[in-house]
Amino acid sequence: MQKNRYGGQIFLETWKAGRGGREGIQAYQKKHLGEVVDYARQHSRFYASLYSRLPAPVEDVRQLPVVTKADLMAHFEDWVTDPAIRLDDLHRFTADPEKIGQFYLGKYTVCTTSGTTGVPAVLLQDQATMTLMGALNLLRSIPAWLTMKQLGGILRRGMRTAAVWAAGGHYLGITMMKRQILEKPSRARAMRVFPVLDPLPEIVKGLNEFQPAMLNGYASAIALLAQEQEAGRLDIHPVLTMTSSETLSMEERERVARAFGGLVRDNYGCSEFVSAAYGCAHGWLHVHADWVILEPVDEDFQPVPAGETSKTVLLTNLSNRVQPVLRYNLGDRITVRPDPCPCGSPFPAIRVEGRTDEILRFRAEDGSLVPILPLALWSVMKETPGLHRFQAIQTGERQLTIRMEAEAGTEQAVWAELLIRVGAFLARQRLFGLDLALDAEPPRRDPRSGKYRHVWSEVKAPQPLPAGAVELAGSGE
Repeated sequence: MQKNRYGGQIFLETWKAGRGGREGIQAYQKKHLGEVVDYARQHSRFYASLYSRLPAPVEDVRQLPVVTKADLMAHFEDWVTDPAIRLDDLHRFTADPEKIGQFYLGKYTVCTTSGTTGVPAVLLQDQATMTLMGALNLLRSIPAWLTMKQLGGILRRGMRTAAVWAAGGHYLGITMMKRQILEKPSRARAMRVFPVLDPLPEIVKGLNEFQPAMLNGYASAIALLAQEQEAGRLDIHPVLTMTSSETLSMEERERVARAFGGLVRDNYGCSEFVSAAYGCAHGWLHVHADWVILEPVDEDFQPVPAGETSKTVLLTNLSNRVQPVLRYNLGDRITVRPDPCPCGSPFPAIRVEGRTDEILRFRAEDGSLVPILPLALWSVMKETPGLHRFQAIQTGERQLTIRMEAEAGTEQAVWAELLIRVGAFLARQRLFGLDLALDAEPPRRDPRSGKYRHVWSEVKAPQPLPAGAVELAGSGE
């Protein structure tokens, strides 16, 4: 069964579903659901036990019990279907940045999650799932986004792709790009990652030199780069700008489009399903519903009607066999469009309320304001040994307050290490002598979303700069 899921069959089924209208999409969804549930029952000890009282076959996803990240990680080696996979071994693998994008056990792509719901996870993608991601991109996203003229413009510019991502861990974006380069090393000339840890002037300088045809990045990073373009420090003209991982408001989307003069589209994905939905020109995300099920539900996991924002969303991956993700509480809040999207796509249209972290702006010693991307600060803090959970809150123009949860008995050592890591990162941004304070309170969930926000500001909008000061510390000159 696993063998015939590769290549041609995946492309053919994906192509057919996209041309079969809503009925065709639902038919393939039902087919794929039955297959993945049967496989999980037969090959995963966790699901064999969980589903022991369920009827066979399962024809409606709502027959399945809800699972959480904590549930699955607590039973990791019973969850996965390949007995050669060991969690301790995977932790050693993901601790090595040299292995980003490499296959684990010679056949699995590995990503780690951010832990916005409190528990980080390690996710593996089998080769069939990676093949599917390529099919979804080639058969749906690109045709929906680009005219032949626009595609020709990208090709003439060597398909140069720039990505502004966290680059020091096995995060989704960098892992997928590294995977592509490892598969075809010649792609390295046309693909470049600009780490969000780098100072903004360095990122701007690198992008000006690289002149990408396509720009990809976290929504907050793209929004900040649009401001640099408006200020004249950045001068690039990507045909296509893609955002991910964070929510980009309609106002910000329009500003990015004006600044760069090209298309702006969203991707919605996660380590649990790499490409769950693609954005259209009307600002909606269209779910690949033949391969993934997204259920908007309330706090009791009951369905939320179209047009209302859910408390959370349950994700079912209809492709991955090595690590089945079935009716999984993802934590994002979504709204399903109640009527057909004007773009004409037959796939369900949603909007997502995901990360709500904020760009921080600190006052440097020379009076200028230095922006700090939330995912940059998050990626620095996340790698601190012994740190389980954290929140970073700007409480003054030169003050950062940190809440943390660490292993019992290690709090002082973890705090000392955090001071070193965060201090070094801020110094690299030319922010010296900031007050780093430890909050007596532990991290708290957002009362509205139920997630752990990682980075935000409690400071009012910055006051006008002193005469002669510039917006950013250092111009890169």
